[in-house]
Amino acid sequence: MLKKILFFLIISVFIFSCSKKEILNPIPESQDKAFEVYNAAYAAMEAGDMLFASKKFGEAELILPTVELSAKASIMSSYCLYVIRFYDSALMNLEVFLKKYPGSSYAAYAEYLIIISYYEQILDEKKDREPLLLAKSKIENFLNKFPDSEYSLDLKFKIDLINNQLAAKEMYVAKYYFK
Repeated sequence: MLKKILFFLIISVFIFSCSKKEILNPIPESQDKAFEVYNAAYAAMEAGDMLFASKKFGEAELILPTVELSAKASIMSSYCLYVIRFYDSALMNLEVFLKKYPGSSYAAYAEYLIIISYYEQILDEKKDREPLLLAKSKIENFLNKFPDSEYSLDLKFKIDLINNQLAAKEMYVAKYYFK
């Protein structure tokens, strides 16, 4: 009896392992869908609906077929958040981008967007100087890392403005204590 059951199991394994399976090729459909989602995101960005575009770029990042295209969709999503001044979300996305795609050709731009996000959160000299110091240190790190970047000239100008803002802060404090 045991021999019959064992023989039946072995025969059934051979039969099912040799059966012909239909090969499905979902890649063209998913690629088409990925590019449709990306194009919808780009169209929304062009129309000015940045929040929707950011979400769609995030969707496209997950389904695009190559790493470079996924990196581009991710940076576009962060850019859309930056444009509508959702700085915290943009910074979080950009930090994730730099961890996920460290060798991407968009890495310098991602770091530039991080710096600009910090820079645009700087208030006047009467407020806290912490954002000034943070933006200044980020700019100095960027200039050390990418000295010949296309963004370095802009950041050199911005670091001069930050130094002026720090000096204005010192003058404001001195004026306050002088009174």
